[in-house]
Amino acid sequence: MPTPVSSLIGANLSASDATALFALGTRINTTDGGVYQYCEATATFITGELVLLYPASTAYTLLTASLTANANGVNIAAVQNIINQGEFGWFATQGRNLYVLCTGTVTAGGEAGVVISANSGRFQNAPAGGVGNTCLGVFITTSASTATASVAVATLTWPRAVLMGA
Repeated sequence: MPTPVSSLIGANLSASDATALFALGTRINTTDGGVYQYCEATATFITGELVLLYPASTAYTLLTASLTANANGVNIAAVQNIINQGEFGWFATQGRNLYVLCTGTVTAGGEAGVVISANSGRFQNAPAGGVGNTCLGVFITTSASTATASVAVATLTWPRAVLMGA
């Protein structure tokens, strides 16, 4: 886990709380060049799960249907620890060595890239995805391969979903 370099006393990137300790939408920079945003969870999120961060600083499960309806004005983030529904925590929008949830085989450094899986909050290799689910700004650094959800490590530069052909 990176260390915060922003001056926020008591900021713990791997903790969540039932009470908001910071203003929603607060961003914090980290030693690895990462950026985390403080938001409220609308569901229980597991490590690596991909979420949409809405302008009101609420985190929702990343579904392809949500991207179609809300392509503008939302950020994609990766959850780095379990955050329960209704709790407040830090969501990684940029950084290195971040956990991301995947399905199927996702190859490190794969040139094909990744797409948003039909399964909630997961990446999968681009050839396996449907039209309109491309996600840019993601580089997988360690492979993951299981039939069910697995966690890979990635670099997120500023992930954005791109609606193509929809």
